[in-house]
Amino acid sequence: MHRVLVVTAAAALAALTACSAPSTSPPSGATAAHASTAPTTGPVTVYTLEKPEHHIPAPIAWHADSDTFFVGTWDDSSIYRGSPDDPTVHVFLEGQPGQNATGIGISGQHLLVAGGLYGDIRAYDLQTKQRVGEFSTGSNGMLHGLHVTDAGDVWVTDAVRPVLWHLTPGQVAAGTGTPTSIPLSPEIPYVNGPDNLEGVVALSDTRLVVVRYFDGTLYRIDLDPQAPQGRTITPIADATVRLGSKMILDGNRLVVPDEDGLSVVELDADATRGTVVTRMRSPSFHDATGVARVGDRYLVVNAGWNDPPPYTISSVPVAS
Repeated sequence: MHRVLVVTAAAALAALTACSAPSTSPPSGATAAHASTAPTTGPVTVYTLEKPEHHIPAPIAWHADSDTFFVGTWDDSSIYRGSPDDPTVHVFLEGQPGQNATGIGISGQHLLVAGGLYGDIRAYDLQTKQRVGEFSTGSNGMLHGLHVTDAGDVWVTDAVRPVLWHLTPGQVAAGTGTPTSIPLSPEIPYVNGPDNLEGVVALSDTRLVVVRYFDGTLYRIDLDPQAPQGRTITPIADATVRLGSKMILDGNRLVVPDEDGLSVVELDADATRGTVVTRMRSPSFHDATGVARVGDRYLVVNAGWNDPPPYTISSVPVAS
């Protein structure tokens, strides 16, 4: 496991949380024997964070209206804003002690940030940079991936607690409200520690896909108020991405950072099965944790969990 620093910090917190399954050793190796592992082809561009003291960049979000991308740093929640035309990624918001930025997304004119160990979801105005909302999920968790749907719903994973967090568009607009928790047990086994759900994407307004970092299992979550606990959960067969993190949906493919690079998973029409079609690798990748698609390129955040600065974002051609 690459993220020694963060996992160590989270371990004491996670010990306070009762999880539904004991920890066991994760499986090794890929389950999809037909997947190719190949170096990226074509030119690779590397962007560098402006300030080396802001450690561990992790999440990334593309803002099409301004042709810029936003990157958050884990250690103090600093937010960077970059342009594909500028090799230096500049500070947009200085972070503060006692905050994390582990997930990031954009809803209209709001920049949304998931707060990791601190359990908060913060909203900032993109024009004024002022905080315009804050939502608390409580303590003893670790918020991770954040996804904004086309309808404006916000979904946030928790790597410690066996729930998925939800904000409505109305709550985001108002800047206040209590996030709803969607229970995930027993269908998704939870382990003791911060190694549970990380990535989340929406296939539709009522269908989500999540990835479990511990063993790479992908799950389809169908939201249904008539179902027990308001959802049905189905494992996605035939494809796992161990160490999978803040993934994106690219057509009918999931693009999943797996710390060594990107794993590309093609879903069938009903998202009941997946095929790992390729695992992209590049010498520029250092603990790949977040990804965004920009034109015909993927922007890959290099967390560099235990690396010294500089911290970087790699731009590589999309998978064919």
